[in-house]
Amino acid sequence: MTEHKDHSHQPKRLSPTARWLLATGALLVLLPCLGLMGSVGYIWARQAGALSHWRSLGVPPDRGVDIVTGDTDVVYVRTAAGSIYGCRHRGTGAADNCWYKAQEPLSVDPEATFDKRLYQSEVEPPPGTVADRLEVTIWLAEDAFETRYVLLEDGTVWKWEYDVGSYWNLLILIIGPAAGLALAIVVVVVLGAALALRLRTVRSA
Repeated sequence: MTEHKDHSHQPKRLSPTARWLLATGALLVLLPCLGLMGSVGYIWARQAGALSHWRSLGVPPDRGVDIVTGDTDVVYVRTAAGSIYGCRHRGTGAADNCWYKAQEPLSVDPEATFDKRLYQSEVEPPPGTVADRLEVTIWLAEDAFETRYVLLEDGTVWKWEYDVGSYWNLLILIIGPAAGLALAIVVVVVLGAALALRLRTVRSA
């Protein structure tokens, strides 16, 4: 007696094209979402101060004894000889070679304030005894910037920078999903090319 097998309840396997379409849909949704999550995480880390670190500006000539004034881009230090040296550090290459002899009146951004913190928490200074310090904040309509300076007893000047620029945050929120979408498109194209090559190989066999 011949045994007949019932194949009516076996699940149908998806065709390669159907699997590619499902993978395409999943990638086009998943990768932009991951990009958005990465953007949100980056913005949170910036606002929490996790991405801000102390950076050395080196030692001014004649060794500094106190910080005179400054803004978020430049700091002025008085030396033991009574001279004043400035360091315009933003946008420069080697920050420890930024020192120059300054002449009064010292140029400082008129928007600079010295009594209103942007980042409310304390920041542990670099190792060493602090001889002087300065906190500078600039408040604009949509952005705000803060730079903290410390002068150590060994003459080294350090800076710590922080900002909460809303325009930059908006740009990051756009870049993250856009990068995820671009990556998804590249992967989909590669998978599609591999699928087309496979189908041509099967048909020609």
